[in-house]
Amino acid sequence: MSQKQLDLVQLPEYEMEKAYEAVLQKIAQHYAYESDVRKNARQEQQKHIREAMVKGYEEMSQINLTICSECLHVEYEAEHVTGRMW
Repeated sequence: MSQKQLDLVQLPEYEMEKAYEAVLQKIAQHYAYESDVRKNARQEQQKHIREAMVKGYEEMSQINLTICSECLHVEYEAEHVTGRMW
């Protein structure tokens, strides 16, 4: 320790309580802010996932329609063949 002496300051108890409450309030505000940030990030992520799923379903609907259209004649032919067999 250097040659300078540190003087301890003793605050009255009510001042200590006020300071303690102020620190607790700042900590609570910090955690509330972090919680809001995480909540917003989670909502944004859910929004992106939903948009991707909607896009995927739209793309698959077109693929399914194409497959159905291309295979429809095969199904008619199968009905015709099985109809002749009975």
